[in-house]
Amino acid sequence: MMFELKKIITRQSIINSTLLKVTVSILAFIILFLILYGRIYWDKQETKLMNDLLLESLDIKSDIQSKIGTIESLKHDYSLTDEQKKERIRTIIQPEFENKIFCVGYYDIDSNYLIKNKNSISILNDSLMEIKKSNVGFHQLNENEMCCKISIYYKENTVGYIWLYAKNDSMIFNSYNEYNGILILLLTLSALIIIILRKDFKKIGLCLDYFCKMIIDNKEVDKSNEFNNGLPELNPILDKIAYFTDNLKKVNQELESSKSKLTKIMEGISDGFFAVDCEYRFTFVNPETQRIYPDKIILGESLWEVFPQILGSLTDKKLHEAMAEGETIHWEAEGFTSPDEFYEYHAYPFEDGLTVFFRNITASKQQQREFNRLERLNLIGQLAAGISHEIRNPLTTVKGFLQIFASKPTFEQEKGNLDLMISEIDRANDIITGFLSLAKVNSDNTRLQNLNEIIHKVFPMLQADAFHNNKEVAIELNEIPNILINENEIRQLILNLVRNGLEVTPENGQVVIGTLLTENNVVLTVQDQGPGIPPEIQEKIGTPFFTTKETGTGLGLAISIGIAQRHQAIFNFKTGKDGTIFSVVFPVLP
Repeated sequence: MMFELKKIITRQSIINSTLLKVTVSILAFIILFLILYGRIYWDKQETKLMNDLLLESLDIKSDIQSKIGTIESLKHDYSLTDEQKKERIRTIIQPEFENKIFCVGYYDIDSNYLIKNKNSISILNDSLMEIKKSNVGFHQLNENEMCCKISIYYKENTVGYIWLYAKNDSMIFNSYNEYNGILILLLTLSALIIIILRKDFKKIGLCLDYFCKMIIDNKEVDKSNEFNNGLPELNPILDKIAYFTDNLKKVNQELESSKSKLTKIMEGISDGFFAVDCEYRFTFVNPETQRIYPDKIILGESLWEVFPQILGSLTDKKLHEAMAEGETIHWEAEGFTSPDEFYEYHAYPFEDGLTVFFRNITASKQQQREFNRLERLNLIGQLAAGISHEIRNPLTTVKGFLQIFASKPTFEQEKGNLDLMISEIDRANDIITGFLSLAKVNSDNTRLQNLNEIIHKVFPMLQADAFHNNKEVAIELNEIPNILINENEIRQLILNLVRNGLEVTPENGQVVIGTLLTENNVVLTVQDQGPGIPPEIQEKIGTPFFTTKETGTGLGLAISIGIAQRHQAIFNFKTGKDGTIFSVVFPVLP
């Protein structure tokens, strides 16, 4: 019971629980006061009753004592019978009893005669016998009855007794009424105090509510407000809180502004950027990263759960190294989901995790490779331009003498060897011509011309080469606009690509020459039916002197790429087990 009461009290607010405690304390005080005061009050009432009995009995004794001589004379008058004597005595004493509020009686010892007033008629005889036997003084007959017995003397001899008898009923009734009046007064005062306290507590609650609202809303203190005036002691606290709140608000605004600027910067970074905590869970991802990996990254998920394929990779090793050592680390590796793409990574550790910047460098890698290749081509071109004429002149002289020797009968027997030497000199001249092609720049021989016309011009020659090797050349030409090109170089480009395709195409196969228009570009395609280019040599395609043919020079594709570059065209190829497609994309000038 006490535990439940305690629970109820603890669930209340401080003000309500305090009011409840004050109410209980007041009621406990009233109960304790009534208990203590009741005991004193009843003792006082009992003493008062005894005093009243004593005073009344002394008054009656005085009256009877003054008439005791007459009574004694009647008792010794032998002319009267006993009944007459008793009647005469009653006549003398009875009037003294009638106006008394208590039960009054006189007992004459000699005549064994008892005289009572009318208030004593209902008193039981048993009680009277007890009175006769009792000693002089006060007697508590039971908890509701009390009597006072006094002796009457005549010539120093006790001749009778006066007794006064009273029941406590009247005293209890009167005392109870008084006691109830006191109790009602106390309860009324207590209720009034509780009402006043409740009103004050309610006002305190409203003042505190207003105080809290001022703090929450960060409003200025209204000195005229009744709630504020109710607790002026809180004004210094409110002013201090308002001061700190204003400072905190300014700091929060600055933090929000800094956060907004930082977020805009992070979101505006063109590179991928993300942050992870110490458990490698994503805490921030910028829009570029979401664009690269759409619908994959969710804040709060682990990096290893989202990208399990990087486990054991170089990126995995570097991320753990940066986290463990707390140092910035840079590396280059494949993408998280695309091994064909290459990325540059920068990991920056901080107290709660890592921030990682990454950039797709696939195009720059390809450009670097292309640049290196072009540098090699440029170097070879410069070398060819420098020495081609110096080599050709002695070769021409040697070839002339060999032709003279071959025409004389003296060298008839060596004619085969001489012809072989002349053919090798011609082959050397062809190589020098290829070198010179690499070193050429786009001259003024370019003009607006249709690519389909050039293909039609070289098609019979290509068809003859294919027919000689039991193969076929087909064309699939679409309507295209004129472009600015050098006809001779484009003829050489087409011849190189088609002849390379015919070499790898099996018998009864075909090489298809095509043209098409895409957006603002004219595309030339040459498709063969060969086995495709092995992956290990794809990066070396176009490198001068690199060839897989036994008798090739390795200059055909290098010259073709050089021609495409001089026309600001893009040279590409796509290969597979069903063959290879070489494409040259020419820009269409306005």
